[in-house]
Parts: sequence; structure tokens; C-alpha cells
Amino acid sequence: MDEQRRRNIEYCEKEGHEVFKVYEDRGISGKNISGRPGLKDLLQDANAGKFDLVIVWKLNRISRKLIDILNIVDTLDKNKIAFRSLTESFETETPAGKLQLNIMGAIGEFERGTIAENVKMGMMARAKEGKWNGGKVLGYDIVEIPSEGKRRKETKIE
Repeated sequence: MDEQRRRNIEYCEKEGHEVFKVYEDRGISGKNISGRPGLKDLLQDANAGKFDLVIVWKLNRISRKLIDILNIVDTLDKNKIAFRSLTESFETETPAGKLQLNIMGAIGEFERGTIAENVKMGMMARAKEGKWNGGKVLGYDIVEIPSEGKRRKETKIE
């Protein structure tokens, strides 16, 4: 069991909350909600009134796109379901909590955009240096280039 899941379950047990179900989308990016079967199940069960509280490890575990977070929390609110983050202190039932949620959601989206921008810039620099950025190319082999003391292994195509 991964640490986030374990701590969420431990918190529920400590606070006297019965765990209805653990919704997970392992290995699927949180950049948006499309292609997230666990999240879709959570929203379907929320609309069916199957629980009264959703606890996440961190807000960006549910999405890194502010509009998605707001839509999810709105769906929960309409169904009288509280939303909590185990590592971040806010309550979506209060005006101050809603403000915090908006700010944290915007920061998460900003962080994701900044990381994507930095990765793209790094890939462009590698390409300008004639270095291989990865992926498979039909008809070519990927060959490792000896590189001492570097964290990332260097490769080229032949």
C-alpha cells in the first residue's frame, strides 16, 4: 500500500470516518480529469450520495487544473459532501476555505505549466546541441553514449 493511501486511511480511522471506497488513478497524470476512471467513479458515487466526505492527500492529487478542481468541488458541494486535503488546511464549506482552495488550485496549475515550460526548454537546448531527446524512431537503434559523472544517460540514434 502506498504511503499516501495508508496515511489517508489512518486519518479516517483516527477521526472515526468509515472508508466507503478508495478511488485511485495510479500512473495517470493529474493534468486534467479526462481518462481518469477512478475520479469518474468518485463523481458518479458522489451524485448517488454514497458518502459525505472526500479526503485527498494533496489538492494536486485530484487535478492540476483549476477549472477541474472547481467543478469537482462544486459537484461535491451540490451533493452536501465535504472536501478535505490531509496535508493542506482548508475547509470548502467556508468563504475563507473556498478562497484558499482557489489560490492553491491556481498555484498547482501554475507549477504544472512552469515545469512543462522548463522541460520543453531543456529539450530544445538538447536538440540544438544535436542530442537525442528520447522516443523510438522506426529503422533506428538507440545507443548509449558513455558519459562520466552525469545523472542522465546520454543516447544517440543509429
